[in-house]
Amino acid sequence: MFFPEEKRKFGYYVLPILWDDMLIDRVDPLMDKQSRKLMINSVHAEPGAPDDKEVASKIGEKIEQLGEFLGAKQVVYTAHVPAVWRNSLR
Repeated sequence: MFFPEEKRKFGYYVLPILWDDMLIDRVDPLMDKQSRKLMINSVHAEPGAPDDKEVASKIGEKIEQLGEFLGAKQVVYTAHVPAVWRNSLR
């Protein structure tokens, strides 16, 4: 978030997603307080990240938990979600 927008690779405020001890993903969330929606601006899978439904399901669960923690009524994903995880995250 300290880089100018044109130099950012993954978004404004990026959270890492770990699977065991491996970084597998980066998520750029934004909480819209007025509409109480957690907007997931982008999901970036790391090279070599597991691409099965179990992983996508667990990532989705954790994002839902983040939404609940923040008081979101809904989690909304943008178009930038890795194809292998797209059906499990929406």
